Parts: sequence; structure tokens; C-alpha cells
Amino acid sequence: MSTQPSATDDDLRAAYAAIVDYHNNLVHMRFTVAGLFLAANGFLASGFFQSTVSAVPRVALPVLGMVLAVICWLLEMRTYQLLENLGARGLDLEASLRLHQGQGFFFLMEHQPIAPRLMPTSLRLPANRVVRYLVSHSFGIGLLYTCVGLFWLIMLVVSP
Repeated sequence: MSTQPSATDDDLRAAYAAIVDYHNNLVHMRFTVAGLFLAANGFLASGFFQSTVSAVPRVALPVLGMVLAVICWLLEMRTYQLLENLGARGLDLEASLRLHQGQGFFFLMEHQPIAPRLMPTSLRLPANRVVRYLVSHSFGIGLLYTCVGLFWLIMLVVSP
């Protein structure tokens, strides 16, 4: 019967650094996907709104736009799940590293000390769950994919 030695502080710090790095890469990737999604939809829209478009592209381009929206939305859902899992593991590691509340990266991600501000004013919004959800990257990115998908559905229905 073999027993594994407990993790050293160096091991915990290395795991913590890897999780923070992976978290940051996922955040970067989700915005890259959203940017590429917008560029691809701009390309599809430029083809769709040309005056000389035949019947096949009039159907194919909206369908392709909707499929692209669904694929990107599914990627966003999975990325959000990964970010949640990394956040939970990061909080556990912060406790294991005996970081005081407010010192850790994942504590800051979970407990934002400053409420959202209504741009371009200096008015602060309430810091409740609803406002935090509505003023979040996840809500905005999900709304982007939904609106573009609905746009293509409408184009498919109303185009001759």
C-alpha cells in the first residue's frame, strides 16, 4: 500500500499559477472567438446583401450564419463551464496556500469590490446578483450570439 506525499507549497503554487494561466488563456480565447464570429458574419452579410445574389446563397448564407451562431454559443457555454471549474479549484488552492480573503486572483473574480459603473457617467449600479449578471461578459457574449442567430433566422424567413 503506497501513500502519496502531501503536496508542498511549491506544488500548490505551481498548480495555482497553471490554473491562473489557463483561466487567462480561456478568457482571451472567448473574446477571440467572438471577434472572429463577428468578422465571419460580416463576410456572410456582405454576400447576402449583394444585389445579384441567386436563390441558393439566399438560403445557404442565413443557414450558415445560424449554424455558426449555434457553434460559437456552444463553445461559449463550454468555456464558461471551464472557467467556473477553474474558479472553484483556484479558490480551493487559495485556501490551501493560506491566502487571506482579497489577496487571491479567484477571490477577486468572485467578489468584485467595486460595483459596475453606468458608462460614460460616474453613476454606480447596484451590486446585486441581477445587475452583476446583466453587466457581465458572459451575458453580453451570449446575447451577441443569440441576436446574430435570430438575425439570420429572420433573413431566412423574409428573404424572397
